[in-house]
Amino acid sequence: MKKVAIGAFISLICCSCADFVEYPLEEEHVELLAPADGIVTSDTVLTFWWGTHEDAKYYRLQLVRPDFEKTEQLIADSVVLTNQLTLELKTGDYAWRVRPENDGSVGLFKEERTLKIRKDEEQ
Repeated sequence: MKKVAIGAFISLICCSCADFVEYPLEEEHVELLAPADGIVTSDTVLTFWWGTHEDAKYYRLQLVRPDFEKTEQLIADSVVLTNQLTLELKTGDYAWRVRPENDGSVGLFKEERTLKIRKDEEQ
């Protein structure tokens, strides 16, 4: 009886582990979909959209002004549960990037995109 109980316990533990395992994302990334790189627009409300990753629980979007090399202002550093986020922005130059994350690891910010929001007469 003891052997059966121990065997059942081990089976339960082994089967349940998949529910708790977070697959590593250290070498993983997501594809940025929109807005297009280098876009110039007068729209101040933009939806940032990227591809999904099967092992990600959420995504981190970072948005800065004017770019990541010369960051003057961090606009957003947001954890998002879906693969899009809509933001209202002021006129100016921006750069954005996204990485996949889960409770055990974070992926790569592999791609960065830029965009410019201009007043209608500036375009």
